[in-house]
Amino acid sequence: MTHSSTRATTSRYGAAIDDSLAVFTVAERCKKCYSCVRTCSTKAIQVRGGQAEIIPSLCTSCGYCVSMCSQGAKRIRSSVADVISLLDSDRQTSVMLAPSFPAAFPDVEPQCIVGSFASCGFDRVFEVAFGADLVSYEYNRRYRDLETMDGEFLISSPCPVVVSYVEKICPELTPYLAPVMSPMEAMATVVRNRLTPATSLESAIVFVGPCVAKKDEARRNGLVDHVLTYDEAHELFAARNVDPGEAPAREFDPPRANLGRIYPLAGGLMKAAGVENDLLESPVSIEEGSERVTDLLQDLASSVRAGKPVPTRLFDLLFCEGCIGGPAISNDLTFYERKKNVVSYTKRTPVVDVVAEWAAEHAEYLDLDLTKTFTACTRTERQVPEHDIRAILARTGKLKPEDELNCRACGYESCRDKAIAVYRGIAEVEMCLPYLISRLEEAIEDLKESQGRLIQAEKLASMGQMAAGIAHELNNPLGIVLMYSHLLMSQTAEQPENGSFEDVRRIVREAERARVIVQGILDFARENRLDLQDTDVNALIREAVRVVASLDPAGRIHVELKLQEPIALQRLDSSQVRQVIDNLLKNAVEAMSEGGTITVETSVQDGRLRIVIVDTGPGIPEKMLPHLFTPFHTSKGVGKGTGLGLAVCYGIIKMHGGSIRASNPASGGACFEINFPDHGRMGEDPPM
Repeated sequence: MTHSSTRATTSRYGAAIDDSLAVFTVAERCKKCYSCVRTCSTKAIQVRGGQAEIIPSLCTSCGYCVSMCSQGAKRIRSSVADVISLLDSDRQTSVMLAPSFPAAFPDVEPQCIVGSFASCGFDRVFEVAFGADLVSYEYNRRYRDLETMDGEFLISSPCPVVVSYVEKICPELTPYLAPVMSPMEAMATVVRNRLTPATSLESAIVFVGPCVAKKDEARRNGLVDHVLTYDEAHELFAARNVDPGEAPAREFDPPRANLGRIYPLAGGLMKAAGVENDLLESPVSIEEGSERVTDLLQDLASSVRAGKPVPTRLFDLLFCEGCIGGPAISNDLTFYERKKNVVSYTKRTPVVDVVAEWAAEHAEYLDLDLTKTFTACTRTERQVPEHDIRAILARTGKLKPEDELNCRACGYESCRDKAIAVYRGIAEVEMCLPYLISRLEEAIEDLKESQGRLIQAEKLASMGQMAAGIAHELNNPLGIVLMYSHLLMSQTAEQPENGSFEDVRRIVREAERARVIVQGILDFARENRLDLQDTDVNALIREAVRVVASLDPAGRIHVELKLQEPIALQRLDSSQVRQVIDNLLKNAVEAMSEGGTITVETSVQDGRLRIVIVDTGPGIPEKMLPHLFTPFHTSKGVGKGTGLGLAVCYGIIKMHGGSIRASNPASGGACFEINFPDHGRMGEDPPM
């Protein structure tokens, strides 16, 4: 058996746009929906910077990405302008219509469609179905040869997408492609070598059909000058002011076609070639549709690599659901209606069922050389290390196999396939929709938190201004009250028989308490500059912890220190930070009236100081958490707290550029976490 010859070429992944490709990308219209990635059977889409570009070395020009892209980012390269230039020139121009044309123009009589192209200016109008008849004769002959050979099989080659898929994706199958021209190429050979032999170089040929990949096929073989899709044919009619419904009816120029007219249907090649297709006995497989065809080709490639026998002799494959399901047929007919139109047109004229009889009538064309060679592309793909795949998956939070959702939103069959594509540079991590949703949710939470802190800061600032004014107004009369109360207390102390000493002392005590409250208000509202000095935070905490002993004379409170040793000196206002720690420790002691443990932890990472104080008390009431650092909000009983302590702490930490957060750990108690930024060392400018 003679296989098609192969010539190896090296192709690499790349994102450069090849002007010769039938499909191209309009970058500004790409909206990151990845529908083209999901649709592409060869994953010939490289996403870079959020833009989907076509990889020429993988693209089969099937056109599915064009039909799937709702934004018009993927488009078919138009040849309408080139064809109009041909028609306006002095060159003799012929047009060849694919046998699927009755399905593309359902509301117009087939003869009127032929007349429409003649009205556009074409000198002759041929039907490619005759080329299909010649190709069928070749398949009939080669199939008879196959019946005497063990282990040999052929893959039909009329479909350019199947051919391209084999050459680029399954190159080991290239020798098994039937070395026969497609019907378009065969008919172009007839036109150039039999019908216009004297002027074949000067004449031009245009093909019209449903297939985008025919544009690439024509570019490669040079037999056809330009290819128009049916959609482009409508544009041509409009440009030439031709109404197909009003065009004069005429027949195709001879030679007339036979059963080649049913080539657009699945199994049409076998019918035209006179090959029996018995589901139980016939060693013929007829498949259509991208998924079924690609699955079959992958299985065949695996069998060839493994040296396994293939019982089927001939595979008749169409990448679309028949040529009538091509992406460039854009009417609203159902698949069944399109098929009915093609069958109806085929039956209009008498057909010859016996291939030998048809061959006898057309012997003058049978000596044409319709053989064809194919090129196997060598793809160099390194195996992706497993640790790199896991690392890429981890970047989107997929640490375990069960984290891999395989939702296909990115366009790939599985999370692993997408990770491999990321490794090879043709996909991006951000294409993972669940990952983006989780990132968005985190961003929203961060935004809510930042907004809450901003509202809190604005609230504290406005309250601070008001409180400062009130405190200043209270200070003067309060000072007079204290002064005269102390004088009065001195006088009553010398006159015990008066009986007013205890009353005056109570007045002094409450006035002193009022002074402390006013001072707290002033501390909260102060606008002091920080006195930053290099501070040993651990030493500062150890000094503050000694206060706990005085607050807990019964010794029921245990303090546990988890201080990072050694710890770098931190540039802080030590007196004010000490006030913060004292306040938090005091609150913890008061919260644990029955005793408990206070844990103080320090750490420094990347120059940032972190202090955590945790107690084992009852925790903070949930309703108090949002207002914890708001002045005059307190969870303590009446007369036991002013509600200014934590507000003052908040102000001090904010002046340092830090943050303080309160929470209730799952283990119980309350937790305060303080973070200070890196303020540098002495000699550097402090924050304003």
